[in-house]
Amino acid sequence: MSKEKLLLISFDYELFLGEKTGTVQQCLIKPTDQIISCLKKYAFKAVFFIDTVYILRLREIAGKYPVAKTDLDLIMGQLVQLVKNGHEIHPHIHPHWIDALYNPASNEWDLREKRYYTFASLSENKQSGLFSESVSLIKSVLEKVNSTQPIDSYRAGGWSIEPFRYFRPLFIQYDIKYDWSVIPGKYQVSDAHSFDFRKAPGGIPVYRFSEAPCRKEENGPFTEFTISTLTMNRIETWIDFKISGMMQRFGWRPAHKGKTVSSIIKEEGDLYSNGRNKRIIASFEGLNPFTLKKYVSNIGTSGYFQFISHPKLITPFEFKMIDKLFRKLKSKFEIQTDFRKFIS
Repeated sequence: MSKEKLLLISFDYELFLGEKTGTVQQCLIKPTDQIISCLKKYAFKAVFFIDTVYILRLREIAGKYPVAKTDLDLIMGQLVQLVKNGHEIHPHIHPHWIDALYNPASNEWDLREKRYYTFASLSENKQSGLFSESVSLIKSVLEKVNSTQPIDSYRAGGWSIEPFRYFRPLFIQYDIKYDWSVIPGKYQVSDAHSFDFRKAPGGIPVYRFSEAPCRKEENGPFTEFTISTLTMNRIETWIDFKISGMMQRFGWRPAHKGKTVSSIIKEEGDLYSNGRNKRIIASFEGLNPFTLKKYVSNIGTSGYFQFISHPKLITPFEFKMIDKLFRKLKSKFEIQTDFRKFIS
């Protein structure tokens, strides 16, 4: 068993996406500062997918509302710090920010309108415009620190990378080579978004594709870095449930600072789950001593693992668990967190 592991640590840098977004300080600045500190301690590198359309909307109102201008300055300053600390930033588009309503009294947003939740719901001109502005926004941050990082990765909002025909010409135009949206086997259809990854190749975490992110093509121009999962049997699921309940009773898992998008799920499932096993998406959210051991074991038996997390959702207790997880992984394995060294 090889001790060298490719550990991809990815974050979606965003507020809550429902009727109450939460504040920039609570959901982005404070938790991301803690993430930066933890990653620096272990010399780990991460990839941050930036909710660009939110920042574009914030720019629109910054001249009118001083508190919004403060938020914009804080965010842009933190993105610069991420790059200075060796992390990568790439676009992450949630189109329904187009319809978001700003409440200056609370300095929060309302995103209950879902008609533009998916990229496919936009007109071709709007798709092209948002993608162009998103790339330009990331480029403006990189230029502040003279970074040579290419803007060549993307994660779709709500994992809705399909239908890929809407993204493909833009990937080609802006030289996007890497997608980070697919969770093999998972599928969900709702009135807000949809994704279906049942046809993604099983057991192949990194593969090339051309016309569809779930169809492997040896010489495809794009590469998929799939999101990992953690499989638990019935007893393990019960243990995790009990620990989660205990954490809430003791106040270790406080209430969310905002509200996520409310959607009506029409169909969902997991090709690789059954009555005996359940798969959860690999994330720092919900991390506890039991799942920590499971993650270490899983990473130990594979050469590739990707976490997807959100700064807004990580609790103080979970930050302690992340530190323990990183320490264990660093002591047991040769950890590589730079995906570019993997593909070079």
